Amino acid sequence: MEVLLVIGIAIVTFVTRVVNLLNIPIFTDEAIYIRWAQIGLADPAQRYIALTDGKQPLLTWFMYPMFKFFHDPLFAGRFVSVLSGVVAVVGIYLVARMLFGKKAAVASSILYIIAPFNLLYDRLALMDSLLATIGIWSLYFEILLVKKIRLDVALLLGMTVGLGLLTKSSALFYILLLPFSLVLFDFKTKKKIRRLLKWVGLSLISTLIAEVMYNSLRLSPWFYLIKQKNYSFIYTVPEFLHSPFSVFLPNLHGLLQFLIPYMTVPVGVTLIVVFIFAIIKKDNRLILLYFWFFVPFLALAAFGKVLFPRFLLFMTMSLLVIVGYTLTVFGSFSFKKMKAFLIVIPIIVVFPFYQSFLLLTSPVNAAIPVTDRNQLFNNWPSGYGVNEVITYLKDKSSYGKIVLGTEGTFGLFPAVFQIYLGNDKNIEIHGYWPVGNIPSLLLESAKKYPTYLVFKETQRVPSNWPLKLIGKYRRGNSDTFLLFYQVLIQPGNNK
Repeated sequence: MEVLLVIGIAIVTFVTRVVNLLNIPIFTDEAIYIRWAQIGLADPAQRYIALTDGKQPLLTWFMYPMFKFFHDPLFAGRFVSVLSGVVAVVGIYLVARMLFGKKAAVASSILYIIAPFNLLYDRLALMDSLLATIGIWSLYFEILLVKKIRLDVALLLGMTVGLGLLTKSSALFYILLLPFSLVLFDFKTKKKIRRLLKWVGLSLISTLIAEVMYNSLRLSPWFYLIKQKNYSFIYTVPEFLHSPFSVFLPNLHGLLQFLIPYMTVPVGVTLIVVFIFAIIKKDNRLILLYFWFFVPFLALAAFGKVLFPRFLLFMTMSLLVIVGYTLTVFGSFSFKKMKAFLIVIPIIVVFPFYQSFLLLTSPVNAAIPVTDRNQLFNNWPSGYGVNEVITYLKDKSSYGKIVLGTEGTFGLFPAVFQIYLGNDKNIEIHGYWPVGNIPSLLLESAKKYPTYLVFKETQRVPSNWPLKLIGKYRRGNSDTFLLFYQVLIQPGNNK
């Protein structure tokens, strides 16, 4: 019966993730990863292409089979995250079930389904949903290992963390957090020393497996770029120690500004209250879950050089279990004795549900952090207008060769056009950065073929440039636009 319950939860999760999957336009990082996946699928020698930008390749590898099932590359890329969300909710259920029981497992799963943070990133072709999924399963196996102390669990844990390291460097925390699971170790057992030594040995086996899987990336000559890329996002220890509070406090403030809109204020207040309760009552189950949030959260505050809300996603998985358990505690009070708690439960649940509903139906109106709003909807990383441009160019290419120039050589432009138009032999695509004037190649090609130029960041094009405006597409609720022009033949240059 419980298996059917878990299957039902998984199906509901799948539906909430796949409905209106394309209602958010393609985002610049999605375009990059999907294009890498296309290249790697077409040429086995390029399977490690993500490493050229210092990124681990597992997400792009998982996209390969999706391209075989779905015609739209964006849908295919995002479907990996949809499936990640389904696997994640099962992990949430199992963690909560093991620590707090079946009711808490159901409540935690429901919270995952309606949590706007998880819903949004389970619908984007980014690494973070996959990373969070692997994280909750790593937590599950770490709890299982400290309780059962078995070799098979250690092997599963090692492989799970290894997949995390093949996804994103942040998965290193899954190894670093392993010792914290000892708060659940039974130190009262008669054979505690023997069991503890066995746990240490099995933990080393898990770590070794994970490291072997990660170091398989050394097969690529671009492996060294991972470290370089990491240090473009985090400070080194000497850099942090040089001026720690000038980094830590501003980062802490910024991360909270990311976290609160996604977790919502009622959930945040609940987590603070339960944290105090966990310390007073010395509830090691709750303390472990808080460790899984606070350790990476404070580390990011201390060493973060570049911050985005999605960096927090994997840290929040354990918080959902805490809140799910709390809801079951509230619900266990009788109506007559604790009427207030019957008001608290809807307050905790309703606002996240409403924000998730908006993400499914009208995402531009959802209350998400400004950083994500700008990237996904209101600024140049957002792909508003690209579908219209692609449709126009496909039509024109059906009559003969055309040439497209893009403002940008990496990212949304030209990647999104390469994704959808790269196999069209009648379309020639060139990226330029910066575009201080019309590239000479486009001026020359305009004499022979219909030639176009699309801008992602430039908002004011000089009026004396030989361009004809074809389309101007607003991004989200902002005053920024994608500008699409045809390059005209300059007077006197038509031979």
